[in-house]
Amino acid sequence: MMSGHVEYQILVVTRLAVFKSAKHRPEDVVQFLVSKKYSEIEEFYQKLYSCYPAASLPPLPRKVLFVGESDIRERRAMFDEILRCVSKDAQLAGSPELLEFLGTRAPGATGLATRDPSVLDDTASQPGDSDEAFDFFEQQDEVQPPTLGLSSKDVEK
Repeated sequence: MMSGHVEYQILVVTRLAVFKSAKHRPEDVVQFLVSKKYSEIEEFYQKLYSCYPAASLPPLPRKVLFVGESDIRERRAMFDEILRCVSKDAQLAGSPELLEFLGTRAPGATGLATRDPSVLDDTASQPGDSDEAFDFFEQQDEVQPPTLGLSSKDVEK
């Protein structure tokens, strides 16, 4: 059993302009890692749940005082499932809550779904896509450095 807190590494792969610098082209894909504790993921989940009550989100993993390896594996899988659901829902994928959770507080990051829905057109799975090909929550020792040149089928928003 471990005490303290566990940080979960979230691999973000996106084409959303709010995460790009002036050097990026519109078709560029950017990747970065975001570290979050359970409490931060729980807060994000609660915000989504209260702001988008019609959204069908999987349940949040249970909170425990002492976290063991099995708890971490279970949480990781459930967090991954939650983010998959968020990424496939155009309203949630462009929500200010998600953008804030992923670390942007840019002025104008008020929710891409209301500004340019065409940016989110590819959020739903395309024929031939494999949900197994992408895992939002990479274990820290398995995280590979970002790779350029991903095909659009490897990119999930």
